[in-house]
Amino acid sequence: MHYQVFHKAIIAFAFGICALTIPTTSTSGADKIKFALPGNSMGYLPLFVAVHRGFFKDEGIDIELPRLIPAMAQNALMSGDVQYHGLADSGLRLAARGAPIKAIFYGADRPMYYLVAQKEIRSVAELKGKRVGVSQFGGTSDLSARLALKHFGVEPERDALIIQIGSEGTRMAALRAGSVAAIIVPVPAVVVLKREGFNEISFVGDVVEFASNGYSTTEQRIKEHPQEVKKVVGALYRGLRFAKENPEGTIGVIQKEWKVDPEVAKESYVAIVKALNDDGIIGEKQLKIHFDIIRRTEKNIGEIPVEKVVDFRLLREVRRELSGK
Repeated sequence: MHYQVFHKAIIAFAFGICALTIPTTSTSGADKIKFALPGNSMGYLPLFVAVHRGFFKDEGIDIELPRLIPAMAQNALMSGDVQYHGLADSGLRLAARGAPIKAIFYGADRPMYYLVAQKEIRSVAELKGKRVGVSQFGGTSDLSARLALKHFGVEPERDALIIQIGSEGTRMAALRAGSVAAIIVPVPAVVVLKREGFNEISFVGDVVEFASNGYSTTEQRIKEHPQEVKKVVGALYRGLRFAKENPEGTIGVIQKEWKVDPEVAKESYVAIVKALNDDGIIGEKQLKIHFDIIRRTEKNIGEIPVEKVVDFRLLREVRRELSGK
């Protein structure tokens, strides 16, 4: 079978599976978009708030949220099978290589990850000589873990063994089984594990400063459908502001989307709100951290102009209009 035909068949199959469980908004006559996510991470809280509070519907957007693994989501974006995705971090890497992808919104200005350890381990320094579980090598969880370990004097290549375990649930199971000393997880997993007696030894966002949980589209989409893109970033911006300014309403969204009890939802909100940024935009300082990492791990990558990888023009328009300026 020709590769492109096979590729599209796989994506269509994935969409067919995901469509059974994906929350969507549906509005007659609305612009229909597919917005791919790699999972149900609470790091995408502004997006889920925008869906549950009807902000996409207000903008005339009918949104579908297929769950695709990162490589498939990137391919689907480039082929047009999806119009947006929540993988701006890896999108920056592709854009640096020349792919026509632009980050258009960032929900957090620091990693939304926690290092959680076995009950007898009280500090990151105690992870020397121990196994630490991440999702996959090269991903945001891997990068966050390595930078956090290094901050506390644990050289990840020398002092600890970082292993890729897979999904959040698999990492939690590995910690419970005692096969790793620590894992890196987002909210609400950290809340659940702390209730079980495991130790939160670091909020990575306190010691590592780089933006995460960004959203991307293609240069072609921005050029050919600027009003649609503006509506999308407008809904995301409203979701972000609501999440920061309305704790009670946001806790309700967390309960509904992640199916947790009120106390877990409240603790999760407190844990995650401190990582959310103010306006969906990240500056050159944070981008430089990404660029430095890309240049260290990619061959033949020189200086990376900011305008090559991000485009916040439409988001800035939204902010000006909403502020009345």
